[in-house]
Amino acid sequence: MRLCRRTRRAIVSLTSIAAMVVGMAWVGSAAAVTLPIQLLVPQGTAFSVLGYDCGGIGESAYATGFDTSIDPAAGYPTGDVLLTTTCNGSGRGGHSSTHTAWTSATWDLTGALVSYSVLSVAPTVDPNFTVTDPPTGNQVYNTTDFRCTSQVGAVPSACLQLAANFTPRPRVTGISSTQGPATGGTSVTISGDAFTAATAVYFGTTRAASYTINSDTSITAVSAAESPATVHVTVVSPGGTSSTSASDQFTFYGQPSVTGVSPNRGPMGGGYYVTVTGAHFVGTTGVKDGDTPTAFQVISDTTLSVYIVPGEAAGDQIDITVTSPGGTSPIRVADQFTYNPPASVSLSPAKGLPATVVKVKGANFANGESVTVVYLTGLSSPRPSQVKICTATTTAAGAFVCKGKIPPKATAGAKGSHALVVTDAIGDFASANFAVT
Repeated sequence: MRLCRRTRRAIVSLTSIAAMVVGMAWVGSAAAVTLPIQLLVPQGTAFSVLGYDCGGIGESAYATGFDTSIDPAAGYPTGDVLLTTTCNGSGRGGHSSTHTAWTSATWDLTGALVSYSVLSVAPTVDPNFTVTDPPTGNQVYNTTDFRCTSQVGAVPSACLQLAANFTPRPRVTGISSTQGPATGGTSVTISGDAFTAATAVYFGTTRAASYTINSDTSITAVSAAESPATVHVTVVSPGGTSSTSASDQFTFYGQPSVTGVSPNRGPMGGGYYVTVTGAHFVGTTGVKDGDTPTAFQVISDTTLSVYIVPGEAAGDQIDITVTSPGGTSPIRVADQFTYNPPASVSLSPAKGLPATVVKVKGANFANGESVTVVYLTGLSSPRPSQVKICTATTTAAGAFVCKGKIPPKATAGAKGSHALVVTDAIGDFASANFAVT
């Protein structure tokens, strides 16, 4: 337990020093770094690996070199870390237990942990290891003296010494908002490190409208106007431009616009879908029929399928509006939908012998829809219970005219009244009677 306490005190002290060094290193223009950075695994990460934390987890870190696969121009330090914690047994005669685990770690050039993996076998380490990264002159080394740990005789520590006047490349690890309007004005908090020396922030190839450096690990930037697209948010400093990844992507959305509704008329009862055409529909978050939110499906960036809710009165007009991160579509004549009065149909003549030719006229159906007229024979199977008379396509006003024959005597049914029923694809319905004489 004594070792565990001593180690914990060292970690607290050294972590504070490391944070101070990172905070001091790039104030103003790129100033020379004079103090090394201790390479540590955060205690939260150490606990997730070890599964125990009895008053603190001790770390014995050994540098192993530089990884140039992430940034060939400036290698990231690597090392192996032994994690240790000792737990006292409870009760009289209890026994203490020590828990250990090895990890292989990679840090960036501010000392922030980038990645790690648990080692199943203890590695061979060199307590006197030291190496220099040729492109930058940065150095990693192992030590137990004050050069990195601030006290002689401390546990082994891996240290990073940045070359004089070297500034780390910024690293973006996340953004608070991933979408916004193409008109700009979205405030985005950028997480990462090496931000203190930042000189610019970009959304794609466009400079941010403004940015504020909150700390070495946080920047708040406001997007400028940009064409609809998904872009990378990058931070620029004397150390270079941050590398891009899926973590820094931001999508600009154009303002939706509606250029047509088909059909743009229909029954008051609603309960059917219409096709809405326009632009910038990908990313749609809501659609309204007038003031009422309604169901929708995005077919493409230019097409939506929109559910029509019941209307309040015949002749009412509503605007169908579309909302996305790019804004809400402006109201215009092209987005209007009209609730028809009840559909109606008339026959000429309305009575006659079987096989009589009749003219069927309809009104107040949905515009541009195919309608079907059928005659109900009243006969049961296997004889036909209904016979198609004619079909038509409605006009812009929702009217149609078609001609057809009443079935011949064998299938016309009994003398008397028979219904002719008219339907269309979205649910309009009307009927009229023909009297067989």
